[in-house]
Amino acid sequence: MIEAQRRAYLEAMGIGVWINKPAAPDTDRWVVGPGSGSTLLLCRTVQESATRLAADIGRSLGGDPVWAWPDPEVRQEYPSLQDTIEQYLFTQVLLFGHALADQTFKGSVPEVLGSARVQVTADLDELAVDGMARRKLWQYLSGALPDRD
Repeated sequence: MIEAQRRAYLEAMGIGVWINKPAAPDTDRWVVGPGSGSTLLLCRTVQESATRLAADIGRSLGGDPVWAWPDPEVRQEYPSLQDTIEQYLFTQVLLFGHALADQTFKGSVPEVLGSARVQVTADLDELAVDGMARRKLWQYLSGALPDRD
C-alpha cells in the first residue's frame, strides 16, 4: 500500500499519524555589509541599512561601522551571528528592533555575545517617526544612558 494512502486510512479511522519532520534549518545567518569598524549594526533588511537615518547613525558612531541583516534564504555560506562577531572582532552589537531581537535570540538577549556587548534599540521605522526613541538612541550612543533599557 502506498504510504500516503495508508496515512489517509489511519486518519479516516481517527488514529493520529506521526510523521518525522526534517530539522528546522539554522535561521541565524547574516549578510554582512562592507565596513571595518568594531561596531556591528543589525537591521531587518538591506534597504533599512541604506536609509538616511542609518547613514546618520553610522556617522555618529565614527569609524566605519558594519551593517548586517538576516539572510532571507538562510544560505549556509553566510555566518551565524556568533561567527560574525568572532570573525570580524566586533566589540559592540546594536540591534534595531525588539522583534528582530526576539527572532535572533529566541528569548532573552544576552548582555555579551562572544567579545561584543549587545544592545537592543527601537527599530529604524520607529526611530524615523518617534522623537523620544531617537533621543534615547542618541543618548545611548553618546554614553549618557546605561546599556540596558
